[in-house]
Amino acid sequence: MKIFRLAPTGIVFALAVLSVGLVHGAATNAPASLTDGWKPVPFTFEVQHPYNLKTADRYEFDATNNTHHFWVYFTDKPHAPPPNKTTARTEMRLETFSAGERMFDGDVNITPGTFACIAQVFDAAHGPVTMIIAHPDGKVTVGNSDVIRTNAIGTWWNLKMTDDTKAGGKIRIYVDNVLAGTYNSRGPRDYYFKCGVYSRKDSDRSDVRYRNIKLWVKQEPTN
Repeated sequence: MKIFRLAPTGIVFALAVLSVGLVHGAATNAPASLTDGWKPVPFTFEVQHPYNLKTADRYEFDATNNTHHFWVYFTDKPHAPPPNKTTARTEMRLETFSAGERMFDGDVNITPGTFACIAQVFDAAHGPVTMIIAHPDGKVTVGNSDVIRTNAIGTWWNLKMTDDTKAGGKIRIYVDNVLAGTYNSRGPRDYYFKCGVYSRKDSDRSDVRYRNIKLWVKQEPTN
């Protein structure tokens, strides 16, 4: 499978070999610049897609506007052959990290009819920690119930997810640079971010676009 390297200014193909505890509170305004104290860094990723199809059958990248297009049908095969029994997905799986605090940053546009998980903070050994779910009625939730946006279909909006890997660290979800929820991370271990479409039960075609995806690293204070 191809691994891609994405730099802050664009995409370059790399030759390499490569898939809640709630502390939820009321939304509060973010700082004037949410990325103050963060540094953008290049990163690698793979695209997970139905195993019997080519990547291009369910994923496109338009370099002219830095837009990634993901789609999948609920009836598609999972991303790995049996004995895997997960539902169908087309997702960008970013590189693993295990130290410090990182932030996923991207603009997202959800196509009508989509019912899918569109982003995740993932514990490499034990599965998703936080799942961002798009619903056909236009709501976007963390998990199945915490609404973080309404009227989300057919318009561009910004999603940021942070994950602090230290003991007692938090995951924070921002919508258009406003804090939408704070959740417990799981302490020191391997994590990664995902985005795209991971189909939900009773969905048909799920389709989403992401543009200007960035990965940020929290800069440690210097003496």
